[in-house]
Amino acid sequence: MIGLNKIPEGKKTIILNGVPVGEYESTGDTETDIEAVRQFLKDNGYHQEISPFMAAFNQAISFATASNYLYDRDLRQTPRNGASTAPFVVNAAFSIELYLKALSLKHGVALHGHVLSKLYEKLPIEAKSEIQEMTQHCAVDSELGLGENPDFLAYLSELDHTFMEWRYSYEKERTGIVQIQPTIFVMGVLHEACRFQRQ
Repeated sequence: MIGLNKIPEGKKTIILNGVPVGEYESTGDTETDIEAVRQFLKDNGYHQEISPFMAAFNQAISFATASNYLYDRDLRQTPRNGASTAPFVVNAAFSIELYLKALSLKHGVALHGHVLSKLYEKLPIEAKSEIQEMTQHCAVDSELGLGENPDFLAYLSELDHTFMEWRYSYEKERTGIVQIQPTIFVMGVLHEACRFQRQ
């Protein structure tokens, strides 16, 4: 949980997805107030239990969103803002790990570990099939300049240890090379594979 400044006591509006849904009386204690709001949401039908798949998928999306923001703002054009490179890489690599784990949960299997190609190897066959379908789909729609037959597995394997290496890049003399466009492609394929529903 992100630490917050002390909430002033008094009546507060509860906002859910940008819409006011009710009020509560703040005690001034953050923990107590959080529980009061949570209970209000449950009592009024706003709280919904979320599946492990959706929890992992939502978290993958949040890290992918952060990396996409950095790419659009600082890395898409030349000259690139080099200060955004490591945060882009770390957020992208972590989102890929979470997408793989979410995709596996979608098919009822929990994965553990951090080496991306090993996570891929452990995926259920249905998940691998969805990745193959979405690789072709994303290749057609891609503006990343990777050609008609991008190699998803090769791109994924190149990122195997990226999260660990780049997270502490200041401790290393050099890190492995990360290619931005293939990394974005892998995130896109996995995002679409998680969303995919066979008809």
